[in-house]
Amino acid sequence: MQDEAAVKPPSLIKLGKLANTKQFDRLADHWPEAVANPDYPVEDLLALAGQVYRLGEKQKADTFASTLIEQVETRDGAAAALDAAREAARQMPTAAPEVRRHLHRLYLATQPDFAELPGLISLLGGKDANQAEAARKLDRYCALRPGGYLVDYNFVMPGVVESINPQNGVVHARFEDRHAEYGPATLEKAVPKPADFFPALVLYDPERLRALAGRDPSAFVKLAIKADLDGELTYKNLKQQVTRLLGEKGWQAWWRAAREVLRHDPLLGVGAGSQPTFTIRRLADRYEARLRRRFDRTDDPAEKLKLILAYLDETARKDAQFAADPDLLVHYGNCAAKIAVAALAGRPALALAGLAVHARVAARGVAIARPNPRAALAVLERIPDRGSLAADLPEVLLNPALEYLRETQPDVWAQVWCAVLLRAGRRQCDLLARGLVDGGKMAELRASLVQALERPTASPDLVSWLWRSRGGSGPLARALQEIPELALDRCLEALLTMTHAVGHLLAVSGEERHLKVLEAARADLTSGKAQPLLAVIREASPEQLHRLRPLMQDNDGLNPALRSRLKLMLRSEHPSLFTDQAWPWEDETAVYTTEAGRSRVQEQLAHIAAVEIPAVAKQIGEAASHGDLSENSEYTAALEKRDQLFSRANTLEHDLKRAKLIDLDMAESNFVNIGTRVTAREFATGEVQTFTFLGPWEADSERGILNYLAPLALEFMGRRVGETVAYGEGPDRRQWEILSIAPGIS
Repeated sequence: MQDEAAVKPPSLIKLGKLANTKQFDRLADHWPEAVANPDYPVEDLLALAGQVYRLGEKQKADTFASTLIEQVETRDGAAAALDAAREAARQMPTAAPEVRRHLHRLYLATQPDFAELPGLISLLGGKDANQAEAARKLDRYCALRPGGYLVDYNFVMPGVVESINPQNGVVHARFEDRHAEYGPATLEKAVPKPADFFPALVLYDPERLRALAGRDPSAFVKLAIKADLDGELTYKNLKQQVTRLLGEKGWQAWWRAAREVLRHDPLLGVGAGSQPTFTIRRLADRYEARLRRRFDRTDDPAEKLKLILAYLDETARKDAQFAADPDLLVHYGNCAAKIAVAALAGRPALALAGLAVHARVAARGVAIARPNPRAALAVLERIPDRGSLAADLPEVLLNPALEYLRETQPDVWAQVWCAVLLRAGRRQCDLLARGLVDGGKMAELRASLVQALERPTASPDLVSWLWRSRGGSGPLARALQEIPELALDRCLEALLTMTHAVGHLLAVSGEERHLKVLEAARADLTSGKAQPLLAVIREASPEQLHRLRPLMQDNDGLNPALRSRLKLMLRSEHPSLFTDQAWPWEDETAVYTTEAGRSRVQEQLAHIAAVEIPAVAKQIGEAASHGDLSENSEYTAALEKRDQLFSRANTLEHDLKRAKLIDLDMAESNFVNIGTRVTAREFATGEVQTFTFLGPWEADSERGILNYLAPLALEFMGRRVGETVAYGEGPDRRQWEILSIAPGIS
């Protein structure tokens, strides 16, 4: 036992006591054993050598450190030995030639391709130099070798090292189009950055980034995130960086391929939405595990079904890069079945969607219960109003439910589809109609469309869609054109009837859904460059025109501009309809005025004839008496004035012959007419203004009396209470709402 104790190396505590009590020879005896013991930390042993150094035995300390550095190099390699040499230099910064020798040697050994390093070592690592300080600067130089990246907070953009002068230690760096130099005294200003520093690669090595983005999108995004101070990357910034490297088209192709890869990366956090924010996770997290957690935390069963469908669609795409996870599919399939059962009593529409989603999951071949097609019939029995499916299910769930019925219920699916068609939105109308045509259910489709034309206000989206599709040229349009009951004039009449009714509803309720229906119907009405509309107007019989004309001109759902356009179409194709229907303000043969206005003009004409013309005739005679007329300016001026008076008199005489008095019937009309007074509120300011529209002889803009032929007045003509009047273009455009219309004359 005594022999074993004799060979057992002393503890670090005992070695420390030997150093502190200056028993350096005994410490030297134990040093080889301590150095060879891998359980003794290198830093602790170097601290002992440093203690010896500080107690005055610098040579012994240098020897202790040298022995330890050599042992570390033999055991762990040059890089670990260099770390030990750096720590030794910190413990004994001067008067340690062996530590200095090892430090310089190991720098050269670990940086064999740094050509400037020997010169820098000579510059910084002299005999009397502080080796700890020299090591810090050598480390900085090694990080700033030519081609390396750096930042200097005096520059916005990162820089790149262009060269190092080993004789004086000056680093030459470029910051885009600017340059800077750093010597040994100012080296701390240059902060090295790694070789994959994203902002520097963007500027100085974009080809490397371009290759990385194409080869490994996840690595590219992570690199960009690491360079951000907040540790995140927004979709906007990602798009800017990729577009800068690949161009706009390149970005679109890259994003289509990369977004799935990014979502599946276990270390990337990808935010929700179409424009997510990206972060780096601390712990790996599988994509399917994230999906399952999100699914299990969702309370709304409809949202759960949407999540399942999204995953099925994602993994079913032709360009999908990842196969569906079987375990997740089993979980999804079982949950869809449970949702269907739970919803049967209170939400049968959702139960039908659950059956459809369950069937889609089962079609992937995973180990879940097989769908029972008869279950769909049981659900349909609880839905007496089949058309309510359009309102009870969002489109993303409605489509799978309808497809499931088509696949499993050959006897009833068309009936359900037609019932939904009557209440569906525009996009849904197109899908359903095409499905019915492809399924050979033309009779059912015809019956539904005829019903929609007979009751257009009950199926506004379908009526609007039918007009646009019926006037098209594709296979569906040709199928619709073969149905006699869907004649264009009948479709147009239904569309105008619907817009008039919806326009009235909008005026009463102000609901946005009515506005959306009207906006779509207005666009559909003139689709196809208005050729279907022109065809109906051109070929319409007198009876058809009798029905269509009031629907066009007095339609609460059409804006004034569209009503005017329809009127022009009617006038162009059937001018006889308008022979007795010209509006007063459109009558170019008349000048409308009040009795007072006409009297003033008569007085002006009489004054010109009785006073002004005789006076100018007298001036002409007096000027002629002055002799030579060729040089007589007074004579010339008098002649010009006489000609102006005659012209003015002729104009007034002509206008008086055309003058028509504004009567009370015009002033008391329920639309803006000559002789009416209009109260209107300007949208921009909220100011309520009054305009009176009279003839050109009564116009007084300061009193709000406008010539009915003025451009602004013509915009008001024919409008009714509640309508909007717009005047001007660009920033000068103004708009008013007509509040009231009253007689402007008594």
